[in-house]
Amino acid sequence: MSDNPTPTPAPAPNGGKTPKHHGLLDKHQLAEISKTSTIYGVVNGDPAILAQISDDQVITPAFMTTLGGDLDAMSQYTGGASAAVTDAIQETDAETGAKKLLLAKIHYIQSKAKIKYAANKGVLPEYGIGINIDISRPALETAADTIFNKLKTDTLPKITAQHSTDLKAASDAYKQTKVAQVDGKGDATVLRTKLADIVVSLAVRRRQLQQAADGEYPFTDPANAGMRRKFDLPPNRPLNP
Repeated sequence: MSDNPTPTPAPAPNGGKTPKHHGLLDKHQLAEISKTSTIYGVVNGDPAILAQISDDQVITPAFMTTLGGDLDAMSQYTGGASAAVTDAIQETDAETGAKKLLLAKIHYIQSKAKIKYAANKGVLPEYGIGINIDISRPALETAADTIFNKLKTDTLPKITAQHSTDLKAASDAYKQTKVAQVDGKGDATVLRTKLADIVVSLAVRRRQLQQAADGEYPFTDPANAGMRRKFDLPPNRPLNP
């Protein structure tokens, strides 16, 4: 018999609980960034739309340049609902490769959607067509998810269930690409506050673009239905203030 009693196991750190790591942006902020990116892409990707909704006081070239710059900067801090974030992120080789693969999958599906809906272009935005899906990470992730869900109820030429599976796999791989963590809780807190302020500003400017489009493409004209969908505007009433 051993003289040494069985040692008592050391208690698990934090009482056995798994520590939680929170991203700098919550799901509502991420959703706002994604929505603003999409609306910005609609305007910035089509000179005719930009010319139609622009003015000499608010929706100006400087307005669009600043908004695009802010969205581009914010894309560093968004990697999905449970994003890890950093104050100085460099795109990794893995992230670059995953992004290229995802874009290739999306572009192939889009090419088939353009064939089917050549005479019904109002459906094309549902496939991310006419939108700059490469403007930011949230814009690309949102486009991939939207197309995947659209294919659940729609059929396109030469597009099979395997294409949907491959799209989902490529989207998941892109979302899982890792980014570095912010060093120090204090730095993260300061950065979180700054990012929250920018998200609020993005929401205001997104709404301004929508209000401009609401006036230029009124719901009273049925011909504007497709354009209103692009801007996420109500189909049968004005946009609320």
